[in-house]
Amino acid sequence: YGLGVCAMDEGIKARWLERVFRSLAGDPSVKAVVFRVDSPGGDGMASDVVAEAIKKCRKSKPVIVSQGQVAGSGGYWISMYGDTIVAGPTTVTGSIGVIGGWVYDKGFGGKLGLTADHVQRGKRADLGRGVRLPFLNLEVPARNLTEEERAQIESLFHELYDEFVQKVAAGRDLSEAHVRQIAEGRIYSGTRGRELGLVDEIGGLLHALALAKQRVGLTPEDEVEIVEFPKSKGLVDLREQLSPVGVAEYEDPVLSFLRLVSAAAGRPLYLVPPGWYPWFAP
Repeated sequence: YGLGVCAMDEGIKARWLERVFRSLAGDPSVKAVVFRVDSPGGDGMASDVVAEAIKKCRKSKPVIVSQGQVAGSGGYWISMYGDTIVAGPTTVTGSIGVIGGWVYDKGFGGKLGLTADHVQRGKRADLGRGVRLPFLNLEVPARNLTEEERAQIESLFHELYDEFVQKVAAGRDLSEAHVRQIAEGRIYSGTRGRELGLVDEIGGLLHALALAKQRVGLTPEDEVEIVEFPKSKGLVDLREQLSPVGVAEYEDPVLSFLRLVSAAAGRPLYLVPPGWYPWFAP
C-alpha cells in the first residue's frame, strides 16, 4: 500500500516502500505485486524513489497498480511504471504538473511575539531561515524572494515539469506531445483517464488481484496467498484500515498541503491542491 502524501518518512514512507519493492523483486515465492495507491502526491524525491523501485521490480515480475480515491500528481508518478494501471470510475488521476510556492513571514511572527536570529555568511545564506511556528513546527522564511531568486526557482519548476512529462510518456508508452496536451496539472476521472491512456482498466483492488493471477498464468479458481505490506503486528489490525475501499490518510488536507509547501518553500512539488479530491474523515 502507498497511502497518504508522498514523503520520505511519513505518508507513503518512500524509504521503507523502496526497501519493500526491492525485497519483493528478489523473493522467488512472490509471483506478482499489486500496488494500491491512494495519494495526492507530495515530495518529488519521495515519488521518484518509489517509481524507480517499481520500475526495477517489474523486470522480474508483474506489478499491477490499483488506484484508489486519489492517485494524482505524485500519486500518478508512483503509478506510471506499473505494467497495468487499474482505476475506479471516479478515481482522481492524472494531475501531471508541478506546484509550489514561497511562504514567508510578512510580520506574522512579530504579532505572535516570535523572533529569530542568525549569523550569515553568503549572499543567500538566510534563504529559508526565519521563525518557527508553534504547533505546526514549521520554520517560515523571514523574507520574500528577490527577482533573481524567483527567476531561478521558476527555471527549476519548468525543468522538473518537463521531466515529469517525459517520464509519463516513457512509462505509459505515449508520445510526449500527447502527454503535454493532457498535462499542465489537469485532473481526470478514472474513466476519462482510460480514454486518454493514463489508465488501462476500470475496476477496484479485487480486479487488480484477478489481473495479477492472470499475468502469472493462473486461473480465477486457483488459490493464492495474499501477503499485505505493511503487515498487521497484532495490536492494531491494519487490514480493516487498508481495505479495498480504504483512504489514504485522515489528516485535514488543507493543513497537510500548507505543511508540505512551507517545509519545501521554493521547491517544486508533485501535489494535488486540496479541494480537488474527495477526501473524507473516518
